[in-house]
Amino acid sequence: MTRYNFTRNRRSSWSLVKLFLYLIPLAAIQSCNDSSTDPVNSYDYFPLTVGYYMIYNVNEAVYSSGQANPVIKAYQEKDEISSVTVNSDGSSTYIVARSSRNTASDYWVKTKEYSINQFPDKLIFNIDNQSLVPLVFPIDSKITWNGNMYNTLDAEDYHYQDINQPFKLGTLSFDKSLTLVERSDTTSVIDYDLGLKRFAIGVGLIYDEQTSYEYCQATADCIGKGIIDSGSKKTRKIIEYGPM
Repeated sequence: MTRYNFTRNRRSSWSLVKLFLYLIPLAAIQSCNDSSTDPVNSYDYFPLTVGYYMIYNVNEAVYSSGQANPVIKAYQEKDEISSVTVNSDGSSTYIVARSSRNTASDYWVKTKEYSINQFPDKLIFNIDNQSLVPLVFPIDSKITWNGNMYNTLDAEDYHYQDINQPFKLGTLSFDKSLTLVERSDTTSVIDYDLGLKRFAIGVGLIYDEQTSYEYCQATADCIGKGIIDSGSKKTRKIIEYGPM
């Protein structure tokens, strides 16, 4: 009777060992699946279809030295893809018409056009004669690239974070989104510089913030207090999108 119990216990222990050995590769597989490497179609983060539009609420605050309060502007912008051309190298160039209005009851007024060149590994935006690279593929949090590689501005090391995460903006909810960090110098006592965009699967750009402040350094009383002397902050928040 004693020998039988010992054998049974030994078999039970071996079963636990085998179960443990079986679970190790499963855990490794799950770990790979949980990585930040993009498991969805990267190109869906900026769908390019003629007739597709996005409407944003835009808010600007401009600070000037010697002025107690910033100049505030609030208006709406609409970006609509108006045409596409297939180039000889196989890439595509999309033309986007941008319009603006002061309030939702006003008529849209076209303000400019810009282009988006679509390549297998990136999108190149040409806005106001400046070429920028906001998206590269495949999407991965471990890569960085110079968003100004095609212009004469100082190099900016772009990178992704919060890939494929849900995001809520006002009344809109997005199942999968990512953040593009363009600049993030927010700890200095002299200035504040932040540039980030958020994109959503099947939608495109849903949020854009461009902030650049110079803090007060004129007197000992204001140094290190975070008092804005000059600079600006501009945000764009999507409120509507879809095909025309």
